[in-house]
Amino acid sequence: MQSASDAMLIADGHGMITVANPAAELMFGYASGELIGKPIETLIPERFHHAHIAKRSGYMEQPRPRNMGAGMELFARHHSGAEFVVEISLSPLKTGAGLSMVLATIHDITHRKEATAALEESEERMRAIFETAVDAIVTIDEKGIIDRINPATERLFGYVESELIGKNVSVLMPAPYRDKHDGFLANYMRTGEKKIIGSGREVMGQRKDGTVFPMDLAVAEMHFGDRRMFTGMVRDISERKQAEKALLLSQTELRQLSAYQERLKEEERKRIAQEIHDELGALLTGIKAHVSVSIDRAARAATPSDPLLAEALVLADSAINSVRKVITDLRPSVLDQLGVWAALEWYADQIQGRAQLTCQCTIAPHLLAVELDPDRSTMLFRVVQEALTNVVRHAKASQAAVYATHDDGEILVKVTDDGMGIDTDRLLNRESWGILGMYERVRYFGGELRITGTPGKGTEVLLRLPLEITDVE
Repeated sequence: MQSASDAMLIADGHGMITVANPAAELMFGYASGELIGKPIETLIPERFHHAHIAKRSGYMEQPRPRNMGAGMELFARHHSGAEFVVEISLSPLKTGAGLSMVLATIHDITHRKEATAALEESEERMRAIFETAVDAIVTIDEKGIIDRINPATERLFGYVESELIGKNVSVLMPAPYRDKHDGFLANYMRTGEKKIIGSGREVMGQRKDGTVFPMDLAVAEMHFGDRRMFTGMVRDISERKQAEKALLLSQTELRQLSAYQERLKEEERKRIAQEIHDELGALLTGIKAHVSVSIDRAARAATPSDPLLAEALVLADSAINSVRKVITDLRPSVLDQLGVWAALEWYADQIQGRAQLTCQCTIAPHLLAVELDPDRSTMLFRVVQEALTNVVRHAKASQAAVYATHDDGEILVKVTDDGMGIDTDRLLNRESWGILGMYERVRYFGGELRITGTPGKGTEVLLRLPLEITDVE
């Protein structure tokens, strides 16, 4: 007893402590030998004294080994008055003189009770979460048999719990997924190859009434010894899918409207350019001709011409050049007459002539045989035009280049410069209407536009345009 780690006491038939080992003295907070001769009730809360005396007397009449308070909480009292929970086992003893005594072995189970209470609270909390979760939760075994469902599952699929427990989870799936599920699960159990376990996926579910609906499914795997279980979290996404469909339809309609407005704008530009060319251009050309004739007549008559006529001739030339520039900016005739590839080369020359910028345009030879329809030609030209305009206005570059080719069913057009590099914040700025317009033009035709900038090294604009190329030599 002296060396035992368990607290041990020996009491006589009158309940007086005759032996207390050091572990017992430490547990109850008494000095060595201080417990000897005290009644055993000294170590019990006072409210239990009367009942304990009666039970002690009954035990001594029929002593036998047993655990006290099985299924009950027994309280002990520390020397300081503090109470704690214990387990006690009793063993009857007989002395050589025939005296009946009892050995009590005492365990402080305070920490165990706290851990048990914490576990029970945790289980209760998890049960509450399971029962009140908005998402449907289904637990299945290794063979796909439903072990448990929560109320949200009943509401979502239209079954009561008793209709699903013990059934294969495939009952919640429409064909052809229903027939394939067991094979997927068996393949995972055999190979460990995951299809959906440990991740989420959009799948289809089927209610009791046969209706099919889209849902998000996330599956987690659990291990209980050698047993494996799977928990599926299910959320009905019908409303979200309908909203996505409506949003996609709205975006498509907006792009169609935008493309229609762009076509109207291009047609209006073309009409205005033609009218300026036919009317204002012809009028200015006529004025210039009349001034030139007046100067020639004065020269033939050997009479001095009015100096204002020579000045008017210079102004007429300047006005004609301005008109040509306006017409070109509105709608370059080369785009309609010679096609987009010639228009790109022509515009690169224009940029180089107007700005202090070297601008080189390279069209891959095999691309020259590809004829784009007018709408795609206009889109491609306007995107390159916007890109080069941004280079002139913002890039502070000395060189720019346009390169066009095609590869694997796509037309690739790249515009690069050696300027300061576009700021990423500008790419994200929804008020950068020029850049936003470039993206929308390209998306309408199923293309992709990527703009990347490197500070101090320049910007790259890459256009990918899918195309069924059947007329390339």
